[in-house]
Amino acid sequence: MRKARISFPAPDGDMLKRVQVNLPFPMLVENLDAVVALGLQPEIYFNGFTLDRLSPAEAKKTSEALRGKGIPVTFHAPFMDLNPGAVDERVRKITSFRFEQALKLVPHFQPRSVVFHPGYDRWRYDDDVDLWREKSLLTWKPLVKKAEALGVRLALENVFDDNPGPLRKILEEINSPFLGFCMDAGHANLFSRVPLVNWVEVLGSRLVEIHLHDNHGKADDHLPLGRGSIDFPALFSLLREKKIHPIYTIEPHEIGLLQPSLEALEKYLG
Repeated sequence: MRKARISFPAPDGDMLKRVQVNLPFPMLVENLDAVVALGLQPEIYFNGFTLDRLSPAEAKKTSEALRGKGIPVTFHAPFMDLNPGAVDERVRKITSFRFEQALKLVPHFQPRSVVFHPGYDRWRYDDDVDLWREKSLLTWKPLVKKAEALGVRLALENVFDDNPGPLRKILEEINSPFLGFCMDAGHANLFSRVPLVNWVEVLGSRLVEIHLHDNHGKADDHLPLGRGSIDFPALFSLLREKKIHPIYTIEPHEIGLLQPSLEALEKYLG
């Protein structure tokens, strides 16, 4: 959600208890009293700028305010300019550094999951999935060991992926209960011609979280469900059929879309 002041009237409290809401850390701090009062469950996004300036005291104060009210959180790790599968070793090292900065906050906040962008793009890698996989494993193997020690699940999110194959390779090779899949419905509709149900068929056993937002397949609009072209009825029907219960996260990029996003989910989760 882009910078804004969260204000009343309060969104639907029952639905807020069933989903996470994407919220950059500075916006969370600015609206902490409102977030706690509403019981809004944030997926906290940390970028590099925030991580470099975040004091232990501020992390402690914020996390204690949330934990004091029993509000569960998830994390979204930094991604701008980063690439965990980079061929350039220095790019890969700064990526690992940023990811480890985010994991150092896990003991404070005890997130349910930490979402990462895995960085595969067939155009940049000239369809060389094996090259990307080889370099990616240098990042993920040690990070997953840290996650195991912390007791937190990591989730790799599809971004520019046009099919689930490359992510499946990473997940199968590491084969840890602490590394799973975050399916971003909007990204899949924008960058892939593979229906969402097929992503679930391939990676459903490793599905940790779903980012729920809609678009028309032309831009990453982050619309409430039903305002774009994504077949959400088929997706939720399959999840029910397979008894898959992931973390649901909405990503309204405008505060005015928070309530409509919650209302759109009501018919699927209500």
